[in-house]
Amino acid sequence: MHMTKNEFDENIKILDQYKMVLDESAIVSKTNTKGIITYANDAFCAISGYSREELIGHPHNIGRHPDNPKELFKDLWKTIKSGKVWKQTFKNLTKDGKDYYVKSVIAPIFDDEGNIIEYISARNDVTELVKQEEIIQRQLKDPLTGLKNRTALYNDLERGGVEITLMLLNIDRFSTVNDYFGYEIGDSLLKVFAQHLLDTTGHDYLYRISGDEFAIICVGRIFDDALRDQMIEHINKLENFKYNVAGHDISINITSGVAHATYSDVYNLAHMAFKEAKERQAKLIFFNDNTALTEKTRNNIWMINKIKSAIEEDRIVPYFQGIVDTSTRQIVKYEALIRLVESNGTVLSPFWFLEHAKKSKLYDKLTRIMIQKTFDVFEKNNYEFSLNLTVQDIVSDETREFLYQILESSPAANRLVFEIVESEGIVNYEVVVEFIHTVKGFGCKIAIDDFGTGYSNFSYLSKLDVDYIKIDGSLIKNINQDEDHLFTVESILFFAHRKGIKTIAEFVEDEAIFAKMVELGIDYSQGYLFSTPKPTI
Repeated sequence: MHMTKNEFDENIKILDQYKMVLDESAIVSKTNTKGIITYANDAFCAISGYSREELIGHPHNIGRHPDNPKELFKDLWKTIKSGKVWKQTFKNLTKDGKDYYVKSVIAPIFDDEGNIIEYISARNDVTELVKQEEIIQRQLKDPLTGLKNRTALYNDLERGGVEITLMLLNIDRFSTVNDYFGYEIGDSLLKVFAQHLLDTTGHDYLYRISGDEFAIICVGRIFDDALRDQMIEHINKLENFKYNVAGHDISINITSGVAHATYSDVYNLAHMAFKEAKERQAKLIFFNDNTALTEKTRNNIWMINKIKSAIEEDRIVPYFQGIVDTSTRQIVKYEALIRLVESNGTVLSPFWFLEHAKKSKLYDKLTRIMIQKTFDVFEKNNYEFSLNLTVQDIVSDETREFLYQILESSPAANRLVFEIVESEGIVNYEVVVEFIHTVKGFGCKIAIDDFGTGYSNFSYLSKLDVDYIKIDGSLIKNINQDEDHLFTVESILFFAHRKGIKTIAEFVEDEAIFAKMVELGIDYSQGYLFSTPKPTI
């Protein structure tokens, strides 16, 4: 069947439209079978910087970038000469020497007899995408060693599902290298160590996650005795290797923790194994082989889930313990104490759940619940009341702002005492001093809790505007049997009286202890002798 002239003209029009669309949407060129350019559209001229006259009649490698491997173009010609389409993204060079990236599709054109008569290339400029990807990749690399960094590790661990083995490694006492040889040699040691890891480990799964800490992911490996033996052997080789840095042969020791689990869980478990190895001064701990660690993790997860459920089901509540005026034995104020009520009605003290909350980032939620619920109670009476705050609470911007908002609107603000718990030491004095100054503007008072043990010292009291000292219960409950405890309490009282600070004794549990409080002149007493913590006042 022969095509009529009208049909032929119609097909030409359609082909011209295809050509127009292709020219408008892509960088288009054609070459003969020897790679000589026979056609270049405006987009090709614009991106390459060459005029059409400079392109046509010249080899297509006129814009080839020297960074491209020769194998790339060998593969290109092999593919298109065989009659197949070749696709690839690569770098080109403009006339004035600038880089640009194109995503290319190159295809052979055949005559009626199936012979290749020319090649056509359609490209898209992907320079911005490639450069953005390069920026992202630089952000995922450690600039000192060139390894992937902590962010890259976390990104790789977000895949989920598949089980992998993660090995965390730490160079022991690395700070002594910096102290003895200087930071420049310390940095050089890290680079040499990283290179040695690269020589023995797959680069794609090797990370420097902090100063002297590294990580290795083993993907697709069965966690069996063979892998355990290989890891132990690897540690030994790392320790036995002589790291030559600036003419010094430096030996190192390694501490490592290993876990085999899903991507989402494996880091926390490996870190637990690493901490266990540090505590035991062991070279290597496998989480999966350590039944005590496994049980500890189960308990941790169980308690964290218990806390989450209690928050969701509104079972975090304040209990209140009365504080008496020592001279009258009458309750004059209350301390709010956090409790977790289990679904079966069992009440848990903070001993069982507070540390878990801190480690699982649920602690701030518990603090805000306690603040709100305690204010709800004491806005309905005229008692002075106290809330416990840790330094962690005070330095938390979110918790501070939440608290300030309540203080601005609550009629109970001027009856609130903040008991600052110093079990971890008050190290950020500037933030704490500013907080105290701000809340005192609302009429609040300040107590230092658990004073007399741990980090406690009198320098706190000279730096902080304190209204009350709560003397630690461990000193009070043995005060009649332990002369040293008595001397310590007497010293606290002497200082407090000179400074005009009121004192509160904790753990006043019997009449004999209370009699001693009266004798010593303690202002307030708190303990089971007068009041047990209750959900109401």
